[in-house]
Amino acid sequence: MVGRRTHSFSQLGQAPPDHFAAGFRQRIRPFCLYLPLALFFLTFILGCSLLNRNTPTPVPEGQNVQVTLVCSPECASRGQCGQTTDGRSVIFGNSDRPSVSDPQMLFNADETFPLVAANDQRVQVVTTGEQFDTTFYLITRPQDGRSGWVPGWCVQR
Repeated sequence: MVGRRTHSFSQLGQAPPDHFAAGFRQRIRPFCLYLPLALFFLTFILGCSLLNRNTPTPVPEGQNVQVTLVCSPECASRGQCGQTTDGRSVIFGNSDRPSVSDPQMLFNADETFPLVAANDQRVQVVTTGEQFDTTFYLITRPQDGRSGWVPGWCVQR
């Protein structure tokens, strides 16, 4: 009986141990651990970047950037400029946030204003459903020091 293997009753009918499968399981275990960790960190980083996407981009320190407001054909067709009763051309602005509705401020057209910040926003045309990105500029009126947001199609840099 030399060289003869004996099997217990529980091992009868089972295949001999597969060393390749055992090695494969040992190699796959770290992968199963690191993959969820990598996915978690990628999701976390993406989430953090989306939280700050509406943050205005400030003008770099020490740079005095000026912008000129114009009642261009595009600005007029989008309803962002008009004329006052005394004939002045004005651009509509919003003091709270970048917006193309409910203007709260008037800026004189064809004048230069100091640029405070810029912010890219998605705008939707209500009648057609068309969506596009545009830049809004935060500018300051020198007369009273108030700041307001104006859309990029009314700004000449």
